[in-house]
Amino acid sequence: MDERFPSIAARTTAQITRDGSRFIADLVPIDSEEAAIESVEVLRKKFFDATHHCYAYRIGPPKNNDRYSDDGEPSGSAGLKIYSALQSHRLSDVVCVVTRYFGGIKLGVGSLGRAYHDAAVECIHNASIITKAMMRTVIVRYLFSETNPVLNTVQSQHIRITEQQYHETGGEIHLLVPISGVDRFLQVINDATRGSAVISLGIQKTVVVS
Repeated sequence: MDERFPSIAARTTAQITRDGSRFIADLVPIDSEEAAIESVEVLRKKFFDATHHCYAYRIGPPKNNDRYSDDGEPSGSAGLKIYSALQSHRLSDVVCVVTRYFGGIKLGVGSLGRAYHDAAVECIHNASIITKAMMRTVIVRYLFSETNPVLNTVQSQHIRITEQQYHETGGEIHLLVPISGVDRFLQVINDATRGSAVISLGIQKTVVVS
């Protein structure tokens, strides 16, 4: 997955009906596996009398936290279909739960899979899409004499500033740098300050960029 990926701004819902069964899809923004599981449990309690609560979630990048569940439906007929809807739209940092109320008519595996997929897609179409990216926090400490080179470099590299501080001898700037551009940025800052800047690398985090 690219370091930039689409996600959603807020929870959204959709509902479809197939042969009497209702499929209620909820798409919820998340930032961790714990948040995904919590969202599933909240919806289980909300729709406590439903037949199934099938779901899929993606937390990215990377993809090692992707999960899906059929919740008692035939294997591959529900969770995987919801997951494929998220994957085809490249959505991540989301969980999609599709709740089914059985309508009395059994659906074949093919029709069942299409119903879960279509409910998820309908919900995605209702969502407000945003773009997120993986960034690394970087702190640059510099002398007052290097203020212009540092700020000019940050501006020319289109780096996001989150905080600025000034001390007795110089300044400190907190930045969010795209993961793929960290090495290049460090080199440019070192060149601009002739190696006088003190650079600290912080955590990786996902942020909204548009």
